[in-house]
Amino acid sequence: MSENFHVPHRFPAWVTWLAFAIGLTGSISLRLILVAKAYRPELITFFWYLGVCGNMIFFMFRSYVSSRRRRTIEELRLLEKLEEKSPLSEEDLRALHYLVASIKVSKERWNYAVIFVCSLAAIFWDLWFRFLR
Repeated sequence: MSENFHVPHRFPAWVTWLAFAIGLTGSISLRLILVAKAYRPELITFFWYLGVCGNMIFFMFRSYVSSRRRRTIEELRLLEKLEEKSPLSEEDLRALHYLVASIKVSKERWNYAVIFVCSLAAIFWDLWFRFLR
């Protein structure tokens, strides 16, 4: 284990809510391009930049969170200790608490659900606008 390693703390709730809001804004913006194309073409570029930048920030944050979790597991050799049924230290238990709590409070699953629903809505709206209207 690295001497400089310490078990990370969870982010404050406002950070995860902000990342969630940025991710949703990006996702919805990209789907709104179809609506803008039909009603306000001058907004297409705005929605595209907003969507791409929002998604970029959200996925950079998610990548950072995943790398913190991975580093914690690797630095403390948690997987090996669990497979070997080795005794866990106080630091190991703090790390496991951080990992489980971090996953439990993550808004990631909600973001993915909204992306899915908005994607379906955008597809159906576009099909309706193109063929059934």
